[in-house]
Amino acid sequence: MGTVITATSSQLRHFTFCLCPGFPIFGIAAGLEVLRHANRFSKTPIYSWSFLCEQDAPIQDSNGLWLHPNSSINAAAASDVSLVVAGFKPSNIHAPKLLKWLYRQAKAERIIGGITNGAFLLAQSDLLDGYAATVHWEDFSSFCSMNPRVHARYQRFVIDRNRMTCSGGTATLDMFIEIVRKDRGNELALRVSRQMLLQDYSMPGELESPMAFDGSHHFSPRVQRALSLLEAGVEQRMTVTGLAARVGLSRRELLRVFRRETGKTPQEVLSQRRLERAQSLVLHSHLPIAAISSAVGY
Repeated sequence: MGTVITATSSQLRHFTFCLCPGFPIFGIAAGLEVLRHANRFSKTPIYSWSFLCEQDAPIQDSNGLWLHPNSSINAAAASDVSLVVAGFKPSNIHAPKLLKWLYRQAKAERIIGGITNGAFLLAQSDLLDGYAATVHWEDFSSFCSMNPRVHARYQRFVIDRNRMTCSGGTATLDMFIEIVRKDRGNELALRVSRQMLLQDYSMPGELESPMAFDGSHHFSPRVQRALSLLEAGVEQRMTVTGLAARVGLSRRELLRVFRRETGKTPQEVLSQRRLERAQSLVLHSHLPIAAISSAVGY
């Protein structure tokens, strides 16, 4: 088990990472590195953390690595922030003891949230009703369809009152640096960001299209905006003319620059994304085919 700082002072803000089987290790590592550097650059430690899971036993991540919880759920102390870390197929997770513990944190008005697809577990237990939240882009349509009482946001991360969620990957870094900024100010947040070789961290905002993460693609701002709108509007009846108006181009100009930069038309990208979302819904939800078809805009 790795070294874990434990709370010894009321000045420490404690984070509990609630791990689900197959959790993405980066979701934990990214958050911990931000907290560790924040402690390092402060006169005294300001954050502490621990790990918790359904069973009082080591838990395996998506890479086959094992992590030990710091205590059993029955012995776990209250936490200032409790974040569920879950990967793909989150609807298959069964964690009644962990959810009961999270209910207690929420009832005490402490912060709870999710990393990558952790919001699925919270939403299925009504802990996100009336709150804004986000999940990984690949499962966003599933999340929207399965949880109509949650205000789903296609964003990198969302902090809504005492709920915080992020879409995983580098968005985890962004959310934790924003936590440091809100807790201790811009100077410490920027220092942590520079230490981690991040030129700047992203405030809450629209997710980029997955195409943008391919190093061979360098999209202009308007094409990137169009891609983001296509990602967020899979379930809508979107037209090229309407898309062009929203990015400030004529229909003809949008088609020209979009094909030049992506090698595809907007309709082709939208169709591809709809098929990907439909596949995600088939795998991760119990919706009938007709409902899935409607949910992805067909």
